[in-house]
Amino acid sequence: MITTDLVRRPLTFAFVAGLAASATPQAAGPVQELPVSRVTLYRSGVGSFERAGTVDGTARVRLDASAEQIDDLLKSLVVLDLDGGRVGPVTYTADEPVTRLLETLGVSSPEQLTLNRILSGFKGAAVEVDVTGRDTIAGRILGVDAISFADGGGAVTSRSRVSLLTSAGIVTVFDDDIRSIAFEDSELRADFDALLTSLAQQRTEQSRALEIELLGRGERRVRAVYTQETPVWKTSYRVLIPETDDGTLQLQGWALVETTTDSDREAISLSLVAGRPVGFTMPLSQPLFVQRPELAVPIEISAAPKSYAAGRDTSKQELERGRTAPDRAAGMLRSVAPNQAPGRLLDMVEELSAEDAMRSSFAASASADESGEVFFYRLDDPVTVGRRQSAMIPILTEAIEGRRVSITSPGDGIDHPMRGLEMTNSSDLKLMPGPVSVYDGGAFAGDAQIGYVGAGDDRMLSFGVDLDVSIERRTQDRRERIERISIRDGVIIKRVFNQVSDRVSIDNADTKRGRTVIVEINALEGWELESGTPLYESAPGLHRFAVEVGAGQDTVVATTQRRTSSTRLAFTSISLEQMVSYNRTGSVSDEVLAAFRGYAERRAAIDDLQRTINDLDAETGRLSQDQERIRRLMGSLSRNDALHARYLRTLEQHEDRLEAIRGERSDAEAQRQRLQNELNEYVRGLRVE
Repeated sequence: MITTDLVRRPLTFAFVAGLAASATPQAAGPVQELPVSRVTLYRSGVGSFERAGTVDGTARVRLDASAEQIDDLLKSLVVLDLDGGRVGPVTYTADEPVTRLLETLGVSSPEQLTLNRILSGFKGAAVEVDVTGRDTIAGRILGVDAISFADGGGAVTSRSRVSLLTSAGIVTVFDDDIRSIAFEDSELRADFDALLTSLAQQRTEQSRALEIELLGRGERRVRAVYTQETPVWKTSYRVLIPETDDGTLQLQGWALVETTTDSDREAISLSLVAGRPVGFTMPLSQPLFVQRPELAVPIEISAAPKSYAAGRDTSKQELERGRTAPDRAAGMLRSVAPNQAPGRLLDMVEELSAEDAMRSSFAASASADESGEVFFYRLDDPVTVGRRQSAMIPILTEAIEGRRVSITSPGDGIDHPMRGLEMTNSSDLKLMPGPVSVYDGGAFAGDAQIGYVGAGDDRMLSFGVDLDVSIERRTQDRRERIERISIRDGVIIKRVFNQVSDRVSIDNADTKRGRTVIVEINALEGWELESGTPLYESAPGLHRFAVEVGAGQDTVVATTQRRTSSTRLAFTSISLEQMVSYNRTGSVSDEVLAAFRGYAERRAAIDDLQRTINDLDAETGRLSQDQERIRRLMGSLSRNDALHARYLRTLEQHEDRLEAIRGERSDAEAQRQRLQNELNEYVRGLRVE
């Protein structure tokens, strides 16, 4: 029997915040480097690197990375200062975006740093201009304009002219005659110098340095683990067929691993992982500025009261939790395969559990608080950050509830579920949006991202593909059947039965570990759900089911969604032939069919009269056109002409016929109106099931 264990196991997460400032960090102790001791490479193009060493007292550890790698380090770096130590700020170089530096000079790109554009952007600035063949001119910039000249051959050339306001009046000089320009404002000169220096550094600087401050006493062991982009390791195989046909082959496989770094990798422990953890890049080292809208100053605007509708909370259905609180606590950060997982964070610290190592290494340097409705973190200690430096400061270390799950969703497009976590923010803190690097049992498992998570909120996130579990999805049946047709109050009511059945087959090929699989099914609004698997929870547009799949076992989640809808139809929208067909299938009763026949017969009589009226109207039109033609012909004839007399007799015949048509049409219209009234009364009186 497959049992459902839906206890959330607490997971320990450590979050850090990056702070950018403009001062050099002043941390005590020497700067040293940690050698790389372990490398784990993944087929998704990332590698997990572990550096290990010892420090004595308060010290700083330096990590060098290229400009392209710095974002990966900021996203995934985990530092452990063991034996009673504590991790302090992590400082790194941060560049102010060039566009913001250029905006201070009135330009938007380096290509616009031309003489004409600079002078045009600094109208009114005091300058000294050294001009060829003239004395130095001191004044303020009025502007720059273009002057066109035509030579004797008709060719047109253009020159830029700079206008200056001097003590002697307005003076103009051409830009190609200017040898030098000096701004008298020292701050403006400093801005130009800082801009050009920053442009040069960002163009030529190829490496960045992170310095980690480690606080403590005595000799201590330290670890630093991070992920960064690496070449995908590849495989190559050889098969040897022996001379004697004994039914065996000799297979040889090779792994191809490349190192693209500038440093050697000596005596490291190397692991190669065939999994595909989710990975992405995020420009965390780039300072981010939010564009704020500019609003007009309000004048005598009163705030009006506003009421808000109450929200509807859809809670999860209560499920049996088969483990006690101590059992759940013991399951915190349990390793997938203890002591064997590649790239484990704590392989060299066997005497500490993962949660104990996290607690001993991280002491949050900030306290959470609220002011009114604003939640914030308050730094407990002063922070000093140097010029063009940044810092990462631990602000949160909490044990929260969670468990491993595999998640399959409609539209995934793959035959495997996603490896993921179901977590509950069981702390009293609010989690801000950001990337999450997941370490499973100390080994890097993949990247994920969360949005804002309030205290007590639940979230599911995925970080890799669960290759050991196969998923097959089928929409087994989607049908629409007319269930019943009735007539009420002059309209036809059609009741339609709809049914959609989904079947999700789950096969766990892992013979060592079971899985908790979250199955998502598209939820059809207003439809009734039936399933042999209890509904776990509902999300917008989704039904979720949680099933336990044992090691090497399989299971099926089957659901059916049904709906019976009613549609009001006019009598004219359905034919007698259709009603007869529905009667044969049992959707229309004999009474309804007989009532519709009465309607159809009355409708047919009205239609016949309408066709008669239409024919009379058409004949009237033809006679009127012929009369008009005859009158035109008679206008060109003499009254004594025999043809004139013939035309006159024809007109008299047409008039007699038109007189008769008017009578016939009046009688037909009266009869049609009478039959229509009788039909309306007949339909209004129908109430047949």
